[in-house]
Amino acid sequence: MMMRTMKRAAIAVGTAMLMLVAAAPARAVEPRPWLCRDKPVFSSDQPMTYDASLRGGGRWVMIFMRFDPSGGHDGFTVFDTRDVTGRVTGSLERGQWYGVGMYREGSHWICSAQAEESDQVVAGVVRDYCYGRTAGSCEVKLTVRENKSGAATAGTSP
Repeated sequence: MMMRTMKRAAIAVGTAMLMLVAAAPARAVEPRPWLCRDKPVFSSDQPMTYDASLRGGGRWVMIFMRFDPSGGHDGFTVFDTRDVTGRVTGSLERGQWYGVGMYREGSHWICSAQAEESDQVVAGVVRDYCYGRTAGSCEVKLTVRENKSGAATAGTSP
């Protein structure tokens, strides 16, 4: 009786281990923006809106995070992840945000090269970034503006 119980327990543990190993590749395909070295930061004391537009090819996502030393991944908490296919818009609460661009290559998500910031000053524009696979390219353009019309909620589309 004891041998039968031990055998069943060993089978259950083995099955659980196989399920964990099989699930590992599925987790590997998720973007992990907190690992990107370049995390462009922007902030405003007012709610903000953003426009992200795809200018090149490939599959891109924009990920909006906040820093919280007590939570998230390496202190970062992801609030919104958007596939950039054409043009995507959204709102962000006031405060400090990190906008990370990542592109898909095969089955992996890759951090963009360092985002280039426009040095042109435009009233109401908080930040204007270009993200690309290589430095100086602009495959995704992100423009963040102040939203003076009222409160915003992270991750909602206007």
